[in-house]
Amino acid sequence: MPFSSTEFAAELRRLRRGRGVQGPRIGDEVGPALRALCAITPHDSHAAIREKLGARIAHLGAALPHDLRIAVGTALALDPGSSAKFLNDRMRALADRFDRDVRTVRRRIDEALDLLAEHAALHQAPDLAQPTGPAAPRPGTGPWRVERLEAVVRLDAGAPECIERRTIVAERDLGDRIVVPVSPRSVDPGSTAPVRSYFGAELLDTVPRADGGCLLELRLPTPLTAGQRHEYGLVVDMPRAAPPPHYMYLPEQRCDSFDLRVRFPQAPVPTAVSLVRGARDLDSTDTEDAEATTVDAVREVHARFDNLTSGLAYGLRWRYANLSA
Repeated sequence: MPFSSTEFAAELRRLRRGRGVQGPRIGDEVGPALRALCAITPHDSHAAIREKLGARIAHLGAALPHDLRIAVGTALALDPGSSAKFLNDRMRALADRFDRDVRTVRRRIDEALDLLAEHAALHQAPDLAQPTGPAAPRPGTGPWRVERLEAVVRLDAGAPECIERRTIVAERDLGDRIVVPVSPRSVDPGSTAPVRSYFGAELLDTVPRADGGCLLELRLPTPLTAGQRHEYGLVVDMPRAAPPPHYMYLPEQRCDSFDLRVRFPQAPVPTAVSLVRGARDLDSTDTEDAEATTVDAVREVHARFDNLTSGLAYGLRWRYANLSA
């Protein structure tokens, strides 16, 4: 099975820590996606792994804009001359070079690594590529799929939050760790702990993405074998300041079923709510991908989506009186 851009992005972010690819035991830091991409074998020395990583990343990075190529090279310490510097030192040096602050440079690096991950997913080895024809899996299939996602959005709570319950199915044998993307604009950027696990998994790391979403590294109770199911739950702090007038899920893995319930406060209650099935843009107002629905007597709207298409948006959009959606 192929690796997803999400998995590549998570591994690249881990790789940039410390001395990057110049780390003395680089082989211990490289995950399965990058090992497959760079044809790294169990018998390769750390030096050989460093050389394979550098060559493959440089080749893929050649397709990036000039400033993002520099960001990738600096973040991962591809230049041996960077070996004496740690990530914060490298970011400060890059900030001086671009005459920008360090926060801007970090966002540029995140953007560059996300784009590099997309190229990696597209250009992985032929034996990892998706098959075609009648027997081909649905688009978005990865090492695991979401069999069912249940989300309850509490806008009536003191602080807006989304309570998620996910059932995943392993498409191949997995370890006890998975990387889960959280859709853009659904996380409060001001929260110190925007995502929390409340059952079925331990949250190891939260990595912000340039698109406003984030990646979650989760540890499961036991490794999953092909075909095995597992349930876990998350609580996500939603934006408090100027929250978007919608809740959207953008699946990056295959998702068979998405059940969404939004509960509104006593005031204000939306005057119009639209159900969105497969929009290409979070801010789309096209009526072709939306249908009107209503808020019930307990101020809730319920929607269900089946056989979702990876990369498209599914959810609810609402409008208040005298306000634009």
